[in-house]
Amino acid sequence: MSELAKKSALLRGLAGAGFLLLAGCMVGPDYVPPEPDAGADFGATLPGEAGARAEETLWWRGFNDDRLSGLIAKALGENYEIAAARERLLQARALVEAEAGAGGPQLDGALTGDVASRTGGGGQNGQTEGEVSAGALFSWVPDLFGGQRRAVEAAEAESLARALLEADIARLTAADVARRYTEARRDYARLGLVNQSLELQRETLRLVETRFEAGLTARLDVKRAEADLAATRAQAPQLERSAKAALHALAVLTGERAGDFAKAGIGEGSIPAFEGGPAAGLPRDMVRRRADLRAAEAELARATALIGVEEADLYPLLSLPGRLSFNLEDLGSGNIAEVVVATLSATLDIPLFDAGTRRAEISAAEAEAREALLLYRQAVLEALSEVETALVSVVSARARQDYLGEAVAASEVAFQQAENLYAQGLASFTEVLDAQRSLLSNRQELAIAKSDLALAFIDLYAAAGAPTGPRE
Repeated sequence: MSELAKKSALLRGLAGAGFLLLAGCMVGPDYVPPEPDAGADFGATLPGEAGARAEETLWWRGFNDDRLSGLIAKALGENYEIAAARERLLQARALVEAEAGAGGPQLDGALTGDVASRTGGGGQNGQTEGEVSAGALFSWVPDLFGGQRRAVEAAEAESLARALLEADIARLTAADVARRYTEARRDYARLGLVNQSLELQRETLRLVETRFEAGLTARLDVKRAEADLAATRAQAPQLERSAKAALHALAVLTGERAGDFAKAGIGEGSIPAFEGGPAAGLPRDMVRRRADLRAAEAELARATALIGVEEADLYPLLSLPGRLSFNLEDLGSGNIAEVVVATLSATLDIPLFDAGTRRAEISAAEAEAREALLLYRQAVLEALSEVETALVSVVSARARQDYLGEAVAASEVAFQQAENLYAQGLASFTEVLDAQRSLLSNRQELAIAKSDLALAFIDLYAAAGAPTGPRE
């Protein structure tokens, strides 16, 4: 057997031994998914269609508003933050491949050129000689104790966390679009109420002026009517600014320029009213669905795997470097086995003393894993709190809307009666103004209550982790 064949056999033997060791040893703890204490049910009954699965219906379709659905679809497809999260996911997936490849044998080509110059004696010109050699460089560090496999586990967990965070940004983006849309509709609706109020107050002012000219009332009543009219006008600029701010935020969420977007008439229309959507489920459903909670769990898996990466440094490290080379000028000699030089080495690096550095790094990794577990449990509690708060908001906003509806109806009757009595001289102008102010205030509050109910439903479905459509 030639020398080259012997060395090849040795290489295969060492590789086989390394793979045997590789298959039988794995340092560090295996990841065990935590059991969150989410409880059996929420404190209040969640709205939704009986027996409906959350995956079957996108929650915002419960508003029965095609424009809102279109804006959310546009945001999910063109939002820059979601696109950036997708790029971070691609980075993480590439790093998984890099970690997986780092544990295998590495083979590189090599080309070397040497030039030597010899100076001749007695003033003669020197000679220049050149040599070109080629070959291959081999290196392999067998993963004897599983440190590299734990590194791959950590990279895979990081990739999963990035994918889940992308989905979570989509969850938050969809909710943000619905919120800004509702706020814009609310402010434009309130602006419309201001215009209606101005018409009502102008009629009152005309009535007061007519009575003043007839000597039936004091000039004070005219001035008070004018003051109320001016105060109502002052509400319009603030509401318009607030509405346009919501539209500008909506433009950013959908990847548009704010100036162009505000001209699209998106704020025109009634305040969204939720008409029913998918069942939001139980606490355990929320824990499984919410992408941020699953991302926090993936971070725990990553931190657990890193303990094994650090523990692997306590054990010997075997490295197998090799080299195969030949001189290009010697290739024509006929027997390639005589001109090829093959070398293979084996180095076993055995940790002996490091003043506690490796143990300290393991302790740090273990503390990081405990921290990740605590952060996961904290995230679960916060998510449960968000759902419970949203449930309370839905109940209270619905009740407030009902009461304010009754208040508006009663205020309209009271104002009409006060105005009629004033025209007949049977009521003071103060009573008219009080009835008018109550009516205008209740109308504004009812518009706010309608938007609060819509916002509460948006918060509820966002907190419950309702899906936003298929993800990659």
